[in-house]
Amino acid sequence: MSDESQLQVRPKDSDSSLSLSKGTISLIARGRRDAAILTEPPPLKPADPLSETRRLAEEGDADAQYDLGDEYHDSGDDAEAAKWWRRAAEHGHAGAENNLGALYCYGEGVDQDLAEAAKWFRKAAEQGHAWAQRNLGDAYNDGEGVTQDHAEAVRWFRKAAEQGVTEAQYNLGIAYGIGRGVPLGVPQDLAEAARWFRTAAEQGDTDHGDAAFVQYKLGVAYHTGRGVQRDRAEAARWFRKAAEQGHADAQYNLGDAYYYGQGVPQDYTEAARWYHKAAEQEHVRAQHDLGYLHYYGRGVPQDYGTAVKWYRKAAEQGHAGAQDNLGDAYYFGRGVAQDYAEAVRWYRRAAEQGHTRGQCDLGHVHYQGHGVPQDYIEAVSWYRQAAEQGHAGAQYRLGYAYSYGQGVPQDYTAAVRWYSKAAEQGHAAAQNNLGSVYYNGEGVARDYAEAAKWFSKAAEQDDAAAQYNLGLLHHCGKGVPLDYAEAAKWYGKAAGHGDADAQDSLGDAYYYGRGVPQDHAEAATWFRRVLSKGTPPLSTASAMYTATAKEFLRTTLRLRSGIAEPQIREMPELRTSLPGPT
Repeated sequence: MSDESQLQVRPKDSDSSLSLSKGTISLIARGRRDAAILTEPPPLKPADPLSETRRLAEEGDADAQYDLGDEYHDSGDDAEAAKWWRRAAEHGHAGAENNLGALYCYGEGVDQDLAEAAKWFRKAAEQGHAWAQRNLGDAYNDGEGVTQDHAEAVRWFRKAAEQGVTEAQYNLGIAYGIGRGVPLGVPQDLAEAARWFRTAAEQGDTDHGDAAFVQYKLGVAYHTGRGVQRDRAEAARWFRKAAEQGHADAQYNLGDAYYYGQGVPQDYTEAARWYHKAAEQEHVRAQHDLGYLHYYGRGVPQDYGTAVKWYRKAAEQGHAGAQDNLGDAYYFGRGVAQDYAEAVRWYRRAAEQGHTRGQCDLGHVHYQGHGVPQDYIEAVSWYRQAAEQGHAGAQYRLGYAYSYGQGVPQDYTAAVRWYSKAAEQGHAAAQNNLGSVYYNGEGVARDYAEAAKWFSKAAEQDDAAAQYNLGLLHHCGKGVPLDYAEAAKWYGKAAGHGDADAQDSLGDAYYYGRGVPQDHAEAATWFRRVLSKGTPPLSTASAMYTATAKEFLRTTLRLRSGIAEPQIREMPELRTSLPGPT
């Protein structure tokens, strides 16, 4: 969501809030009809000499001159409109003065001249014309045609706001909220800011189509705490008002509120509904987020094909996250046929925009040689770009490259530096590998306690290699107290993930009754799992299990009698986490 820290002023685009755009000039207040909802008169025929309006205009009637200028403007002849509005303006007609200023502001029917625009806005504003006051405030705020002066901008915004101009009310709220442009002696005042925001949003302005815009902006203010006390529930209320009028940004933000449970109960289904409404209006972030919900089945049935459809729409609009996610779909063959080359194309588009996950993924395909020739140097180049921007996965992969000299000279000190950066962000594989370098004393002084600390952090995140390593430390009492029960617990967790080393060690624990009740049948179950994978026997007990049943039984009886129990095996090599797909 975008934060609003500047006064809202007229942009040079088609924003529906503009008071001076072509689509709204005809709605600017007009002389004696200012207080009413405008009803357009039937189009006049400018060339008709019998036209009563033309006759009166040519006789010098200012209201008729104004109306005739309006008819020319509506017919697309701004030069002729400027002529008649100028005649009315020279008679002091405030609406004509304001509209003539608008033409000079945009160079429509006259050469653009911001100083001339400000001159005419001032003439109308000094007569109390609300929209001219708002427009003159804009000129001072932007420094267009006048010297920039925020205090003067606020003075004119206040005059317009007090006459009910919603944009001026909103701008005045922003001014009080950030303390910019408020007259000397009036401090920042969040309560006053909130009053003007609420006045603008509750009043709306259906004649100008600005109600949804101002309600959305008030929602942003409450969401971010800019100009008002942060209140996510109040933000959601105003987003809903704007969203129900079709405002795409408000629909997206309301979807976010439901997705994260901010100000409303968390509800993925409702999030998907609002994202969908915004996505159908080509809102690029909504398209990406709707794709994400379909990809993971949150609030909608999981459907990779639909996810790819929305990712593609956002990706083609240049959304880097969608480009990377579309690359993932091609990489894994989800919703599309697996196509590494196409994955590389989308990863590259994301990476070239500086998207860190895209850079990391592009590095990974070069590392693996998927869709491109295997190239560790190129992989490291992309990992480094993402790592230097703080991407934990890339930092971990760069550390791994330094550990094994892949694409860079082997450098354990550099490996430790990058593992540490990723580990401190909570990256489990990096935490495990950092524990390994402390255990082995590679790039740092050997420190079993530090090794145990990092293995524990990764193991608590369900990293199987770290769970196995932590079990080994407890088994041998290195960096932690010797504790067979704790060792068996961690072996069991890793074994449940299918880790062969842990399954073998757990079998050992049951075979010898270390940390668990002795149970040869349970031991045999775990040894079978190891052997079913074609893994060579790792321990004395599992090696004995590979003998004939008769020999196995005889060995078991000897062990039970305590005759030939083997010695505790030496601490085996620790398990390092290998880089895999993101």
